[in-house]
Amino acid sequence: MKNLFKIFAISMLAQLFSCADDDAINEVQADFMSNITSITEGENISFTDRSSGDPISWKWTFDGGNPSTSIEQNPTVLYSTQGTYDVSLMVTNSNTNDTKIISGYIVVAVRDIPEEFDIVGTWERVESNYSPLDGMQVTVYKDESEGEIIESPSSAYTVGDLKWKNIDKLSEHEYVIDDRFTDGSYEETALFILAYGNELIIGNFNDSDAGSFQRWKRVDFQYPEDEDYSLTGIWDRTKSNHPPLDGMIVEVDINQTQGIITETPDSDDFPIGAIKWNDIQKEGANRFVFDDLVSNGTLGEARLFIVGKGSEVIIGAFSTNYGSFQRWTRE
Repeated sequence: MKNLFKIFAISMLAQLFSCADDDAINEVQADFMSNITSITEGENISFTDRSSGDPISWKWTFDGGNPSTSIEQNPTVLYSTQGTYDVSLMVTNSNTNDTKIISGYIVVAVRDIPEEFDIVGTWERVESNYSPLDGMQVTVYKDESEGEIIESPSSAYTVGDLKWKNIDKLSEHEYVIDDRFTDGSYEETALFILAYGNELIIGNFNDSDAGSFQRWKRVDFQYPEDEDYSLTGIWDRTKSNHPPLDGMIVEVDINQTQGIITETPDSDDFPIGAIKWNDIQKEGANRFVFDDLVSNGTLGEARLFIVGKGSEVIIGAFSTNYGSFQRWTRE
């Protein structure tokens, strides 16, 4: 009997030591790494969990990052603002948890405003005069020759299709493209102009009332805000999808509230002294909304964007399928 009790006691002790060993083996320890630690504003960093002890949950905190927290095992984070940032990871398994914090782990440098912007990157269609296609995303690769759809709200456009092809650069901020329509055809006269690095304004000068007007926003990174140019000055309508009015000149007052016609190709509908742009309101940097005088004497809401580092404006409307697309040059 004593021998049986001795054997039982030894067995129990062995199990206790075994459990203790198991707990030691399963004690979690947090650790991580990233693919890079020094970047420029607007770039992404990929983080990799290297924790031991078979963690089953992760809680990341990214100072200055987007997202600022994550429960993914291996998240990707966007850093948009200059600075030096901490990263922390807390991991948990069935028995324990552990946290690792690295102070100043990520260093984000200022992104300089270039003398000339390019269109390389990913763009999202955020506003247009045909809203069912808003939300589409297009990526332009380094040679700036094609724009490939990477996200589509319409069955007429498949991911991988070329939305823009035969991209041809005409000036520092002006391009001609072949733009793909819903029927699969391409419009050779489509044209877009880069607006201070983070937005594109797209339209066409096809000499018809069926113009197109679209605003695309850069989504993969953001340049610092370019100079916020004043609209005050004299503007010459140099090109539009209604050529009979090209050559009109409008002068905007110092308060940027009205634009008065000072020269006109149509003295009946648009006489000298008439207010062509009325009740101008500033929406944001280099962006305005106003009431535009049209040929029947009525006013229609229009949008205006300053492009070409203050040398030009692009005007159109997002509220109609008939559209309008105009380019005015600062005199």
